[in-house]
This record gives sequence, C-alpha cells and structure tokens, in this order.
Amino acid sequence: MKDQVESGVADTSRRDFLKLGGVAAATATIGAAAGAGFVLGRDPDANVGWGRTESGHDMYFNREPFRVDVAPTMEVAGELIRPEWSDFLFHRTRVLGAEMKKGWIPTKDWRDIPNERVREYYSRYPERWDDMYQSFEEKAEHSQNFERHRSRFAIGWAYSAAYMRGVYSDFPPKPQGHPDEVDFQWVKRTKQEFKSPKHASELIKKMAFKFGMSIVGITKLDPNFVFKNTMRGMPDWDESIPKHWKNVIIFGTPMNWDPMYAAIGYSTSYDGYFRAKNAAGLMAAFLGELGYAARPQWPGSDYEIVVPPLAIQAGMGEAARNGILLTPELGPNIRLAAVITELDLEADKPIDTKVKHFCEECKICADSCPSGSISKADKPDDIVRGYRKFAFNQDSCWTMWRQGPTETAMGCRVCIAVCPYTRKNNWIHALVKETDPRDPTGMTRKTLLAMQHNFFYYPEAEAYHGDWNGGRFAGYHQPPEWMRSENYLAVEKTWEYDGNWEGF
Repeated sequence: MKDQVESGVADTSRRDFLKLGGVAAATATIGAAAGAGFVLGRDPDANVGWGRTESGHDMYFNREPFRVDVAPTMEVAGELIRPEWSDFLFHRTRVLGAEMKKGWIPTKDWRDIPNERVREYYSRYPERWDDMYQSFEEKAEHSQNFERHRSRFAIGWAYSAAYMRGVYSDFPPKPQGHPDEVDFQWVKRTKQEFKSPKHASELIKKMAFKFGMSIVGITKLDPNFVFKNTMRGMPDWDESIPKHWKNVIIFGTPMNWDPMYAAIGYSTSYDGYFRAKNAAGLMAAFLGELGYAARPQWPGSDYEIVVPPLAIQAGMGEAARNGILLTPELGPNIRLAAVITELDLEADKPIDTKVKHFCEECKICADSCPSGSISKADKPDDIVRGYRKFAFNQDSCWTMWRQGPTETAMGCRVCIAVCPYTRKNNWIHALVKETDPRDPTGMTRKTLLAMQHNFFYYPEAEAYHGDWNGGRFAGYHQPPEWMRSENYLAVEKTWEYDGNWEGF
C-alpha cells in the first residue's frame, strides 16, 4: 500500500511537471540550442551582474517557490562545532608567511611550526602539511619562471594588479579596538525606527543593489559559524560573541565573466573582491547613519564569521561539490561580503533547487581540478564541524594557487569556470535554471550534463599548469580579445591558446 501511495504521488508530480511544457520537449530544446548558446555567450547583455540594469537586477531568480526550512546541502551529521581561527586557510598562510619573513625556514615536520594555533591545526590534519610544505617549493619555482611569460599575460596581470591595489586600500577601515566601540564608529545620530523588520529588510536589500551587488540575503547570526578566539582589532579574544551581533546581511557580485572563464593565467578574484569590499563598507556607513551598529566582513580574509554557510541559510544558493556557494544566477562565480548588525531584520529562508543532486552526478569540477583537491565520491563523503559535505583539501588547493601562471601566484578558479551553472544570462541558461528545480524526473539535469560532457571541450586537469610544471596554460575558455597582448602591445606572439572559443 505504501509503495502504491508513493507511486501515485510520484505520478502526480510528474503530471504536474509535464504541464509546464513537457520535460521531454524542454530537454530536447536544450540540446538543440547548444549551437545557439555558442553565439549568445558573446552577447555582453548576458553577463550576469554586468547587464543593462543596476547590478543585473533584471536577471534575478525567483527563490520563493523553493524556500525550505533547512538547506539540503547543510545536513547535520554530528556534533556542531564552532570553527577555530586556524580552520580558515588564509589565517594560516598569513601567519606562516610572517614567520618566514622573520627567518623561519619550513621543514617537512609540522611540529616545527612556530605558531601555536597553526601548529594545532596541523596536529588535527597532519597529512595536509605535506601539501602546505609543497606550496613553499612551488612558489619558489613560480618565482623563477613566471616573468618569462609576462608578454603573454601582461594585460591580465595589470588588470589584476589594479584591483588588488583597491582591495588593499583603507576603506572600509580595519577594526581597531573592542567591537562594542568599533562597531558603533559610524553611528553619529539616534536610531531611526523602522515600521517593521520586513520594511528594514526591504530597504537593506535595495541598498545592496544600489551599492553594486548582484545578490543579497539576510539571516540571523548562527553562532556555529562564528570563529572562536578571533576578533579583528583585539590582541586576544575568547569564545564570546558580542550581544549586538543579531543579524547578517550577505551580498555578492560576480568576477568579470570572460577573464574568469580563461582561468588560470588571465583570471583574478580581485575585481569581485574590490566591489564586494566597498559594498560592505558602504552598507556599514549607511546603517551607522541610521543609528545602528555594523561590522563589515570582506574578502580576502577580514572575517569573524564563515560567510558561505550563512549565505546558504540566507537563501542565496546552496553548497557545491567544490565547497563554495553556488547560486542560481551566477553559479559559483560570486564573491561575498557581509555586514553584521544589531538592526532587527526579517530573515530569508534557505532554498532547495536540487543542486545537491546535480553535484552528485556532475563531477566536472573534480575531474578538472588541477590539484585533485575536490572529492569525486558519488555522495558527500566528509563531515566537517558536524555538517555532511564533499571532502575538499584546502592545502592542496593552495599548492595550486602558488604555482599557477598569475603574477602574484594567487588563485586558480578552474572549478568555478568549468561548472555548468557558471553560465551567462541567455534564454538557454534561464530555461535550465527554471526547469531543473521543478523536474521530478531528473531528465533536465541528465540532459544538461550529457551536453556538458559531450559537446564541450574540457582540457585535462594537468593542462592548466604552467609549462614549468608540465602544463600548457590551458583555460576553459580562451582569453577575451581585450586581454590578448598581441592585439595591443608591441610583443611577438609565440604561444597558442588552449580552450574553448570565448563565446561558449
């Protein structure tokens, strides 16, 4: 009887879905449209977050039909544990770099690490120290080789350097002092009372778009994602959380699409970091002027909170196989910032757009990962601080960062570029993102993945490396016209491009 009921429910669900236009017809349309996507991909109006309207607001995905109480990609599978300061990769690398500047020479034994908190991390994950140690060697080899490729990457490196200088500017100012004082630095007037938390949330979201962000969500501050023993501006801190930290406003913007697709050598995260950081500062100043405390959080490492899981709780997207946020509009091509505030806000709910099932079947990011850091398991195969997720090795990923063909040896982004969700806003992508979450048969997902695996060229993982590591500087896409040095600079072109034509 139970099987009959379940079968009846499934049949009804399928009939409802077929009323949307027919899954067979929809998936056939997707397949037939692959060639059209080749052309549509070159249309600048398809650049989500870079389109004709403010911050791509015309491209927003309606999340309301997909709201749930708990995000499927945040399954609790054990005791929930707050993150340690050292769990964040950039905390560790910053301290290790500082120790090396003071004269410390790394050894293959993690027990020789001078910093107690970093040493504690590798006592928990001793096998990862081999990867981190290798990153020091890879950076040295990078330093010996990258300059001879400057003619090829000159424009891309200059583009990245320009935004990097913006990222390391003094706005917003880094916190200096106790949060009970610093978080109120923008407050110059008495509080302006809102009609309701809902009205407050509506205004805050509109302001996020005004400040240049493409997606915004709001959630209550979850203590499980507040770092322990960490407070910027304070020499020491315990595990306490300031009482005025009530809600988190999270927003994000994409990296420039065409350089991102041409990862590694032509891409950068700094353009997305720069806009997200500025928006965080602007939002904090805006809230302060209305009388409310605010503490901005921005990339690459100015955080007291773990932003991606809070973004999932705020309904911005779901967790992808590669461990980062995947949104309906941008895929994983999003750089996040946030503001912690005392303002009473109406929280958003998480969403379920079947990303969990998609990532279980896809594996394109794992197959393409130049460092082999992403799990290829069929199901989530790790538990991190109580949450079930796909295993991901931060340290081996960092090793690839340190050897990639970028001037600063910072970043990879291949997993972002190859993700089937990292697609521009044309009618093909719009059809897929609206159809797949509503498809109980899974046919849309399977058809899309069959297209991705068979119709598009994916360089082998090793090809993304520099030639000093046996690679050929491949990219998922070839670089855009404006990043090709031979088009603008007085250089001799001695290289060939390896990647899809930039229109895909």
